[in-house]
Formats: sequence, structure tokens, C-alpha cells
Amino acid sequence: MIKICIKSTHTICWGLLLLFSACTTDYGIEPLPGKLRVRVVYQGERPADTQGVYLVVAPEFPPHAINELYHSPNSLAFDRDTVWAELDLPYGHYDAYMLWWYSTDRKSNLADILSMSIDLTSKLPESFDLTADNPVYEARLNAHWGAVKRDSRITGTVTFNGPFPPNTSAVAVAAYEVKPVESIDYLIFLKSIDFSVETNPHHFDLPITSGMISYIAVFWLPERAALTDFRTLGFYRDPRRPEREGRVFVSSGQIISGIDIEADWSLVRESAIQTLPGDGRGE
Repeated sequence: MIKICIKSTHTICWGLLLLFSACTTDYGIEPLPGKLRVRVVYQGERPADTQGVYLVVAPEFPPHAINELYHSPNSLAFDRDTVWAELDLPYGHYDAYMLWWYSTDRKSNLADILSMSIDLTSKLPESFDLTADNPVYEARLNAHWGAVKRDSRITGTVTFNGPFPPNTSAVAVAAYEVKPVESIDYLIFLKSIDFSVETNPHHFDLPITSGMISYIAVFWLPERAALTDFRTLGFYRDPRRPEREGRVFVSSGQIISGIDIEADWSLVRESAIQTLPGDGRGE
């Protein structure tokens, strides 16, 4: 089992952040007949800012709407090495189940998926079915705390070559351990993401796990677009060889500054941006 989240298209699955940060599911008043039981095995040293760990289930992955998701109403216990988590569910097929971590110090980050079971053959989440004949599904998730221990930081500035389009839904800057190539890579190698990009220029400060960072990029999502329809606007470039992606190694407790990115709106499909007054490149 691998502690990752994936998506089924080559576009980016950042919209899940918007889902999980506000996710609630109304289970109704009648008891649900099925049940997911997961044995959770914590590994490593728990971050001091741990607020909670929640079990989340998606009938479809990636989901299309908030009400498609089921999640545990309370945090799982995390003061011991092994716990059992249970979630009552309707009969049916479920594409994915995962553990989601929350911090006491900041808003939840898409990189805060603590654990998720992946079928290594299909490179898809491990799915399951609940039926009258098989109403209970049991599984195990290994949750390594190192996946969410962010003891280092990278800082920099994103500069856009024009104003945000009026149909902007969200803009984010994200850092990766390895440059994504396949669709699954966009979340396997995600180390941190900042969804608060709202100004030009934007100064970002990403809490991050120590180690190699091979790709840092800026993404844009238009209004009314699918949750998987983020587009790349630019990436951090090697100062000595700007045709290449910049790479940095961050030691534990270190802060690396000067990670500056030029974001180019012309890289976004013209059909996705509403025309602005004049030439659309105002200050």
C-alpha cells in the first residue's frame, strides 16, 4: 500500500482540496446497511500539530461534487500505533478510500492525504463493493507520519504577466519531489500546495517535508470548469539553465528563499479565458 492520491486524467486533481476542506455528507436517518472497516497502522513520529485523521470514501474518484464523499464524523484515535476505523455506507461500488490529515496550525493541504491504497497494476485506487451478500469490506492502511511532517519551508514570488481573468476560480503554487509525467504522478510526488494565490505579484511560503524538490509550478482553474481541469501557467526555472526546471534540496529545518516564478497567461487556452477590456494585459 502506498500513501498517495491519484486521478484518472492527465489534468490535475487540485479541486479535491476544495472538496475536502468543506466536505460534509448527510447520511439520513435510516441506518446504512454496509460498512468499511480499516485497520490503520501508524508509523514514525507524529507531527506535533496534528489536529485529526479522518477516513474518507469516494464512490467516484476523482469526485464531481461534495455530496459524493463520505467521511468519518470524528477523528480517528492517533495516540496508539494501531486503530480500527469504521464507516457505515450504502450498498454499492466505491472507487477509493483514504486517510486525510488535518493540522492545528493551518488550513488543510492537498498534500495532506496521509495514506491511500493503490493497485500497482492498474495504478488506480483500490476499489471495493458492498452488497447484501458482502456487506462488510475490511482493509488495512499504513499511515507514515513522515508524509505530513513539514519541518522546512520554501519561499518566493509568483509574477503574472497580466491581471487575473475574471473567470478565475483558483490559482495555486505547488511543489513536487519529482516532476510529474504520468497523471498519477501529480499527486504521488506532491509535497505541498498553496491555494491562496490572489494577488500579482504573490509572495508564497510553502511548508514542506525536507528532501529534494524537482518541480515547482503555478496552476490556474477557471470558473465552471471540472475539478480536474487546472492548467499550468509557469514553473521555477534553473537560474543557470533557464530552459530547465529548477531543483532544490531542502534540509530539515531549512528555509530556502528566492524561488521566483513567471506566470504566463498565454499558456492557457484562449477559449478558457474571458476577454478583458483592451488588450487584456493591464496592470
